[in-house]
Amino acid sequence: MPDFSELANYLRAQIDLDSDQLYSDEPWAWSPLQAQPAVQFTPPKPAPNFTPGFAPAAPRPAPAPKPRPALMPTAKIEIPESAKSAVPSAYEKADSLEKFYELVAAEKLYAKTPFIRGEGNLNKPRLLLVVYSPLPKYLENGYAKSDVGEMVARMFGGLNVKPEEIGVTYFCKKQVSRMVLPQVALVLKKMLEKEVLLMEPQTVIFFGDKLLKQALSQNNVKVVDFGGKPLEFAKTQATALIDPEEMLTNRQLKLVTWKIQIPKCGFFG
Repeated sequence: MPDFSELANYLRAQIDLDSDQLYSDEPWAWSPLQAQPAVQFTPPKPAPNFTPGFAPAAPRPAPAPKPRPALMPTAKIEIPESAKSAVPSAYEKADSLEKFYELVAAEKLYAKTPFIRGEGNLNKPRLLLVVYSPLPKYLENGYAKSDVGEMVARMFGGLNVKPEEIGVTYFCKKQVSRMVLPQVALVLKKMLEKEVLLMEPQTVIFFGDKLLKQALSQNNVKVVDFGGKPLEFAKTQATALIDPEEMLTNRQLKLVTWKIQIPKCGFFG
């Protein structure tokens, strides 16, 4: 049977997007393989049965074997390039952060759930921290006042970065129970690029493996090894660090971040 896993993942992404537009990270097209002709099998003729004093009976002709149906080759379901929408989203024309949030919140992706805006200094902050998605504890009093937010503030305070110089935003601005599919991540990345351009931070810090893969397109590495490498995102210097939620419960990861990754990026003198 054909392998429909690619199509299933694609449709799951469209459900997450809840949109009538189609998004794809590569041009797709139906390209079935050429089936090989079926090989016909002819059974061997039975040996003649000799009985003394009698002539052997003429063998009956073997019935012609029925041709075996050719198996349908496994084919990849692909979405054509022509199916993608060329109409820009409304938020792409936003000329202020407030207007951007208003337009993004109206996107179908966020229409059925609470939309979580950024917090802290969102006007040319020294640091913009990007978290994958909000946890319930972040929503009680804000990310900065959560246990992990206070730890992050102390860490950057040791680098002479004041709390009022830090902004926080979310890659996915609603609570999610799993890592979003690649097609959804493409949309979220495009939104974040616009958000960063409007905020004009000095440096963007991405936390964790999910953002390393989906926002920075580093698919074959782990943040524990790759973290601290200088990168660029939306015309702004950026890097990835270990997820603070992991640092909170693992002192060794905190030391890796502090002693290896932060010096490695060179953003803090």
